[in-house]
Amino acid sequence: MEFNIEKKVCVVLTGKEENGRLKEIKDVEWIELRIDEFLREKDEEELIPWIVKIRECTNSKIIGTVRWYKEGGKNPYYIPDKKRIEIFKNIIEYVDFVDIELKSKILKEVVEIAKSNGKGVIVSYHNFKKTPGKEILKDLIRKAKKEKPDIIKIATLVISEKHLYNLAEITYFYTRKNHLVIIPMGNNPLFRFIPLFLGSLFTYVSLGRKVAPGQLSYSEFVELTKISHFRNIK
Repeated sequence: MEFNIEKKVCVVLTGKEENGRLKEIKDVEWIELRIDEFLREKDEEELIPWIVKIRECTNSKIIGTVRWYKEGGKNPYYIPDKKRIEIFKNIIEYVDFVDIELKSKILKEVVEIAKSNGKGVIVSYHNFKKTPGKEILKDLIRKAKKEKPDIIKIATLVISEKHLYNLAEITYFYTRKNHLVIIPMGNNPLFRFIPLFLGSLFTYVSLGRKVAPGQLSYSEFVELTKISHFRNIK
């Protein structure tokens, strides 16, 4: 099995951390733009130039998301659904994928925006309180599959061994026929490595400010893979 670090991370950008640092991540496979976090402190007129700059400085697939406040984590930034749709329409030309929450009311509309523009779709589920049981996780995957996404993402808080086992089992069995991204959030950042060896496509890391429990920075992730001899395992 090959484990190539650059292909196993998605670097999350919020507009606060990347000045002068984009060269560090120019060869990573994925970048996620948390546009809700960007707009928390910046004007909307700055949004497209920001995305264009990232596109010019990296070779990555770019994911654009305007996170629903109910799945935005700690201290979420509220953006009305109507505005979220407008933003997705404005950015669609400049991104490769969009990420939209399974439980969002604008799910189908955003999926249609992406597909009609030839862009990829990630349908996601985030739970910052717990990891649901296996049957609920299976049901979430079944419901997400109905939207015909390119990737299904599940990110849940792990507070027990059973939670971690549930995510690991779901990853192992469902990545055989589905493109999944499984993220065990929590106090132990090493948990995020486990799904990568069971078929999960990538994990999320920050370049600067962390936006989820247990999220590593890109530099921390690289150092851990060196220490643990994960880089380019075959």
